[in-house]
Amino acid sequence: MKECSTPAQIKACRALALERNRQLFEEAQALNLAAHELLESREMDMEQFEHYRALRRKADLKFADAIEHLCVLNEDFPPIPMSPHNSQGLRRQLEIAE
Repeated sequence: MKECSTPAQIKACRALALERNRQLFEEAQALNLAAHELLESREMDMEQFEHYRALRRKADLKFADAIEHLCVLNEDFPPIPMSPHNSQGLRRQLEIAE
């Protein structure tokens, strides 16, 4: 992914990768919620419990993939540092918000 060369291309590549990362986390969260919904079932049997455990494993793997993806993303596309002008404006906004 490092073939992106201009700042605009790098920003676009990073945005695309961040969007994919968000999707990975959402998929993991959906699996996690589905697993927990099974636990709330009043009639939990061994088959349902094994299904719960399978969903939890899938969720854990998906969370691990999302975290690894984010680490690689930050290595390949580090956040673009803010210019001094932008950082001063952001500082002013934060001071006003307080």
